[in-house]
Amino acid sequence: MDKKAKRLRLWLSVGGGAVAAILGVISLYMLWERPPAQSAEPNVLSEIAPGTPSRAGETARPSPTPDPGTAFATARQDGVYTFLFAGSDDGTGNTDTIMVGKLDTVRHTANFVSIPRDTCINVDTPIRKLNSVYWGAVNNGGVGSEALRRHVRKLTGFDVDCYAVIDLNAFQQTVDALGGIWYDVPERMYYDGGPVIDLQPGYQLLNGEQAMWLCRYRSGYVNGDLDRINVQHDFLKAAADQFLNLGSVPNIPAVAGILADSMDTNMTAANMAWFARQLLRCRSEDIRFETAPNTPAFVHDLSYTFLDLYDWLAMVNADLNPGAAPVTEGMLDLVYLHNGEVGCTAALQGLAYFRSGSSGASSEPAAPEPLPAEDWSAPPPQTPPPQSAPAPTEQPAAEPAPAEPTEDLPFMMPTDDDWLSFL
Repeated sequence: MDKKAKRLRLWLSVGGGAVAAILGVISLYMLWERPPAQSAEPNVLSEIAPGTPSRAGETARPSPTPDPGTAFATARQDGVYTFLFAGSDDGTGNTDTIMVGKLDTVRHTANFVSIPRDTCINVDTPIRKLNSVYWGAVNNGGVGSEALRRHVRKLTGFDVDCYAVIDLNAFQQTVDALGGIWYDVPERMYYDGGPVIDLQPGYQLLNGEQAMWLCRYRSGYVNGDLDRINVQHDFLKAAADQFLNLGSVPNIPAVAGILADSMDTNMTAANMAWFARQLLRCRSEDIRFETAPNTPAFVHDLSYTFLDLYDWLAMVNADLNPGAAPVTEGMLDLVYLHNGEVGCTAALQGLAYFRSGSSGASSEPAAPEPLPAEDWSAPPPQTPPPQSAPAPTEQPAAEPAPAEPTEDLPFMMPTDDDWLSFL
């Protein structure tokens, strides 16, 4: 009996020591991780251009007294954090994946909404796509993440708490750190017009490079980028489901370290680890991915996406808004379509762009526009300028557009980046 008692005491001692060590590691981890600071909501969106909401067929009518917009209540929902995630297409900084998210750490839900890359923004430039904002700011000495954050704020009516712009290498490393992602590739994906994409259909374990191929591929889709967004959502949902498996928990510090060291972000590794643990408290069915309601159209034979104003407002308030009060139309600076005409919730900048020439804004192009190649070493190609109006090398921001142009405005290629200098 004495030997058995001694053996039992030994096992209890060893077991107790192991438990104490595990508790110690958990305690240190809990002390290390921490939530980020939340964004202080402004009373008004003062940077939104004052003026009467306008449409392309009207002349902008600035208000005699600047309209401050609708006041935004400073009260926030408890335990809610908002995010802006963007995927940098290549070294130039084009952000072809843009996503806004909200994590509710009280109700344990997470919503993520993709904003299409071609979303039209309210700026007076020859090309007005949301995915050019980050790259344009960086190449003109600005801060890309702040420029993108500011323009997304104009679309959502609130400032996000956290932002992160992730490049392709970090994406690959993260997938590899998680041990790969099991995913059912929906169709044969092959592209050889740049870096080769080569995926067979079927359920398989994708490593980092293969996951990047999946998320970048679009040349074979009927609806181009919009179909690619759907595949990206399916992949992220699969990744979230596997992350919720307890087997992924030991990888949290490694993944957080990879992302913190390789992203343009205002989050620390400790912040990311805290968010990862909060996500682990969500059920799979409570993590949702959606696409902003939109209408594709062509302007000067360039493809644009216009957010559907009221459906978008409903989605923002249902799935993204961190405030206790709803986001209203007066808090947005958003370009939209109404009965085939271009309108804006603020003063529409550069009316002539939408009124000039014969193309205007239409649901069909004058000629089919080929999908840009998946070329990660150069900016996406744009429609070349008309022969009769070669692209200028400079367009001063202060020069007003003519009231009644007689021909289409000239297009500038992405390398002529001075037109984005004021974004």
